[in-house]
Amino acid sequence: MDTQALLADLSHQDRSTLLSVITFSRTHLSGLQRRSGESYAEHGVEVACVLKESQPDISLLCVAVLHDVLVHPDGKDLLSFAPISDHEKMLVRHMHALRRLHINENTDDLDTVMDAFMEQPVLLPLRMAHRVNDVRHIARFTSPLCKEIAKESLHMYAAIAGRLGMQRWRVELEDGSFPLLQPGIAAKLSRQFEATKVADNLCLQHTKQFLESMLQQHGINAVVDVRIKGHYSTYRKMIIKHRSFEDLTDRLALRIVVEKTEDCYLALGVVHAAMHPIPGKLKDYIGAPKENGYQSIHTVVYPLPGVTEQPMELQIRTQSMHQDCEYGPAAHADYKQTVYALGRKASRVNLFRNLEQLREEATTPQQFEEALRMYFREDHIAVFDADNNIYHIKTPATAMDFARHAYPKKYRRMRDVRINGRKQPSEIPLQDGDTVDIVFGRSNGADDGIRTRDLRHGKATL
Repeated sequence: MDTQALLADLSHQDRSTLLSVITFSRTHLSGLQRRSGESYAEHGVEVACVLKESQPDISLLCVAVLHDVLVHPDGKDLLSFAPISDHEKMLVRHMHALRRLHINENTDDLDTVMDAFMEQPVLLPLRMAHRVNDVRHIARFTSPLCKEIAKESLHMYAAIAGRLGMQRWRVELEDGSFPLLQPGIAAKLSRQFEATKVADNLCLQHTKQFLESMLQQHGINAVVDVRIKGHYSTYRKMIIKHRSFEDLTDRLALRIVVEKTEDCYLALGVVHAAMHPIPGKLKDYIGAPKENGYQSIHTVVYPLPGVTEQPMELQIRTQSMHQDCEYGPAAHADYKQTVYALGRKASRVNLFRNLEQLREEATTPQQFEEALRMYFREDHIAVFDADNNIYHIKTPATAMDFARHAYPKKYRRMRDVRINGRKQPSEIPLQDGDTVDIVFGRSNGADDGIRTRDLRHGKATL
């Protein structure tokens, strides 16, 4: 039980508070075992350790340690005198209610999960930490249960983490689940990574040393870190972009973390002066952040002559931006930002609104699973009509593209377009989550008064 890691770096008061909760858990839950074999007391500390990676909120750490107290035969009585606040006890009850629920084709469960997360935003990082811990220890579970956990983690939890900007947990969920679901493909890809491992590491280390020296010469205080793209993320990009393993330009990456925003642009100038930037690969997500809040400068360069032919991606950001990139809203004590992030367009406008729509339209579990895969593809956007019907359109897409897709027999009579309630030109690019309301005219040009809300045949086909 990694109690020392959990207590490390806390204030004296917080250590004392958390230690009393851990002691209570050990006293009452050490004799009860999960299906995976560890005691509930051990499991609670593990989940709390994962949660602490994103935010050492002492209140939530206490909830994580005791989130399973209600599995005890005398759980209600134990919870009543547990050394936590009334609010924390309420969160424990909510976590217990989600214990056997799964975000899959079970419609009742999906409703419950959605309502719980929206009502209590802190449940999302708690539940995410719980799932990350299960994936880290997935070998503890029986084979059928392993695959269930992996399937749900890859297609749902990892996707949610990605949309919220929890990049570290996203990669861990993906790469922990991928080999269990597609062992042949994962094994082949692992062999490709292994074959290039020595050269990749040599390239990254030489380039890291070179950049550290160049940045220091220009008076820029920076920490340079290296990264090799995750296995599942690599596979996914190969499929979406129709590229080979060798052709990916962001498989190797270095991250430059600086003190101030202006230092990001100074560092970019140093990088481009010292290396060979690839035209068209510069992306400034600091000047124009992604809509889930992600901020960083990306550029792709050819590295040092004689080191490798492989291009690599450089990411430049401040320490604050880096923390947000790693853990998203969970990096902040105000967990209301989690729900705020869920509602932003880059997280598919409102993740739960879309999932509910998909669930209602799917008639079988297989249909729902297929819809989820389409839903989380990055080369498509989700667009709604005025009736709240959802459509998936390949990007880039305009209002005219939407009309062709949704109303192939009527789009030529499109007379007027309103996007998110405002009149717009038909060629304006659509964004994730836009609501498009179209006014059609008669074939002779007159308005026949028919709007999209009257055309029920336009629902997405799953």
